[in-house]
Amino acid sequence: MADPKNEHAVVIDRHAHDIAVREVYGQRDRGLGAAGRYNVLADCYRAAAKEIGEIPSKVQAVTWVAHIERK
Repeated sequence: MADPKNEHAVVIDRHAHDIAVREVYGQRDRGLGAAGRYNVLADCYRAAAKEIGEIPSKVQAVTWVAHIERK
């Protein structure tokens, strides 16, 4: 995370991507090297967080835990 003090920061890794698109990509390319795709997904986490009055990193963490527990 570039700035851990930024409460709107989101890290889009393979798990965050797969959760957002509701599909496990496995070893397939997620296209996260493209700034446009990365930013769209990060904005989705920010929008979800805003809607429920939470910070994006907490929304991301909760979705990650739920995703891992379903495996």
